Amino acid sequence: MNFITDNNYDLIVIGGGPAGMMAAGRAGERERNVILLEKTDSLGKKLLLCASGRCNVTNTVPIHAFLEAYGKGGNFLRTAVQVFDNERLRSFLLTYGVETIVENKGRVFPKDQNANSILKAIKDYMHDNRVRILTNTNVLKLITKNNTVAGVETNQGSFSGRNVLIATGGLSYPGTGSTGDGYKLASFAGHTITPTYPAIIAFETLETWVISVQGTPIKNARITAFQSNKIISEHFGEALFTHYGISGPAILDMSKQLVEHIKDGQLKIHIDFKPSHTAEKLDKVFVNQLKRHGGKTIKSSLTFFIPEKLCYVLLNICKIDSSKKSSQITIQERRKLLRQLKGLQLTLVRHRPIDEAIVTAGGVNLDEIDAKTMESKLLKGLYFAGEVLDVDAPTGGFNLQAAFSTGYLAGNSIS
Repeated sequence: MNFITDNNYDLIVIGGGPAGMMAAGRAGERERNVILLEKTDSLGKKLLLCASGRCNVTNTVPIHAFLEAYGKGGNFLRTAVQVFDNERLRSFLLTYGVETIVENKGRVFPKDQNANSILKAIKDYMHDNRVRILTNTNVLKLITKNNTVAGVETNQGSFSGRNVLIATGGLSYPGTGSTGDGYKLASFAGHTITPTYPAIIAFETLETWVISVQGTPIKNARITAFQSNKIISEHFGEALFTHYGISGPAILDMSKQLVEHIKDGQLKIHIDFKPSHTAEKLDKVFVNQLKRHGGKTIKSSLTFFIPEKLCYVLLNICKIDSSKKSSQITIQERRKLLRQLKGLQLTLVRHRPIDEAIVTAGGVNLDEIDAKTMESKLLKGLYFAGEVLDVDAPTGGFNLQAAFSTGYLAGNSIS
């Protein structure tokens, strides 16, 4: 077989995301001869989109909470997270001049709030450790010999290598290069692919009035999802109305469970705008507001509880004239409004397309991978890291930490 290079690489990394770059840097640090192949024209495209460009790199919760966040994948990730945990990641970034800060719920961001700082640090790490990088290089096939990986075939020719790492991401944001290539390569090697679906995604609603309040945030609300009157999920936090339905942190954190159930039919969600108030207590506060704003429209009283745009929605649902004075509101009308404040209902009909998902659930079956090394149990010299694995977690920095940890462990393990 003719290879386009005389080099016989110790490690060929497929994919220039956080997992692949970290693995390449760590292997290079161990004085291995490493090449990273990226199918697009630049590295870290999806990383730059993280948290709207602010990049929530990790979380400060203790290790046991980290592992719990990954659900069934937590035990698999134990070694990876212990070898390269959140503190080691922050120390690594600081070594490359990136100071991090802690925000709400333990979320860690670069102090300059710029994902480019994270990307530069990892690229510098690879440069310092002599990693060769080729962009616009699409891996088409694994080369194997005697049940051992021997290299890869690409659109630029073939590369020989003693080890190959698949770190190609999932199916979300295909413009960044995550188009499921890793699943095909893994299948070629005999691996089982657990069915994929969006793990962190927004939803479309039956109610069309959402377009009138698109961009309106809901803060400190309790959101409860039902199917056939059974509670599916419940979350406290923030949501955001969109032109197609609803999104925001609370919805995204619930989304995996919602996706798993919505295939069986529509879901109902109830939004409690004042979860710290019982209905009785909220009624007393509402009565006080009506008295204080008696000469003004009912909207003036409602804006004490919800954003102005939502006032018109609730009034329309309750069939109350928005020009009606607060002092003219009847007991029956007040009770109708209270029910909406404690449980505005939306009907979820479908999730958004998987290419809009922040994270893909499903992927390479974990039972077929050595959790202590990230090496395939089926093909010697083949490794996996990052989102291509059947591992996912809610928002909050957990998914990026998993990418960095599995990448580091893989780079630390290759022979």
